[in-house]
Amino acid sequence: MFLFRSLTIGLLGACVMLLVRGGSVTHVSVMRPTLTAAPAPVGPTIVDVAPGVRVAEVSSLVRLAPGERVIAVDDRAVASDLAAGAAISTREPGRGGFVDLEVERADGLRRRVLVLLH
Repeated sequence: MFLFRSLTIGLLGACVMLLVRGGSVTHVSVMRPTLTAAPAPVGPTIVDVAPGVRVAEVSSLVRLAPGERVIAVDDRAVASDLAAGAAISTREPGRGGFVDLEVERADGLRRRVLVLLH
């Protein structure tokens, strides 16, 4: 108990000394980050489709950023997003089935989207 009181009185005395001496106030400026577009994910995006969802609705679950387009479905090139949606909707839902999409951004970077069908 004596040790605790000694520490408390010592800290209190140090605080009083700092207040009496009147230290200088340092001005702190805060830099706000600029808003930029988030970079594309490095790894593949995985879309896990719940059982009971119709295959025709699967293409609406794949979210593409502005400027992105699907260029291949299961490593087969497609001409447009409409052709990619048609290729996805012809798939049969089944246990362990999946659709592998390759998506390209406007700047040429590519990413993979794996759609798991149950």
